[in-house]
Amino acid sequence: MNLTNKALLLTAGILSSSMVLASNAGVSLTNDLAKADVSLDMGPFALTAGGTHDSDDDTSSAYVGLNIQDTDTSGPLQIGLGVRVYALDNNLNGRNDDVAVAAALGGWYRYTFPMANRLSIYGSAYYSPEVLSVSRLDHMYTYDVRGEYMTTQNTRVYIGYGSTVSVYTNDERRETSDGLSVGASVAF
Repeated sequence: MNLTNKALLLTAGILSSSMVLASNAGVSLTNDLAKADVSLDMGPFALTAGGTHDSDDDTSSAYVGLNIQDTDTSGPLQIGLGVRVYALDNNLNGRNDDVAVAAALGGWYRYTFPMANRLSIYGSAYYSPEVLSVSRLDHMYTYDVRGEYMTTQNTRVYIGYGSTVSVYTNDERRETSDGLSVGASVAF
């Protein structure tokens, strides 16, 4: 077995073991965009990680985060607040070495309709001001809104709209990962 096959096998093992430890894992797809998110719930805290690749804009991003979340799931509204550290590779002006890092503050919410408990609305937003950004990044924000339908006890399918906007110090603005997407999330 050559070194490339060993590396691919090791990577698949690490990713699959992290999915087993995850409390939630989700994937969103469009023609040009692939997005994955993983969340490890630990009571009132959750460790999150995710990444996107937008082939249309030739951009990629990844994040790790920590949320404080509502542990009472009996009501229709659930909320989480937290921080994420983003790494953004926007390939500005064709340069492949322009990676920006930002710490973003924000949160998420999910409202489940009481009379139609399979339907819910989910939204998340995170913002990073200039003081929490590194490199030439002035500020960035990302948001996601989606309508969800619970198909089984632990699986949701959804249609959503989201975007990541990065504004640089030279007033260059990059909007990536934007548009409608279809996805699914699974709770373990």
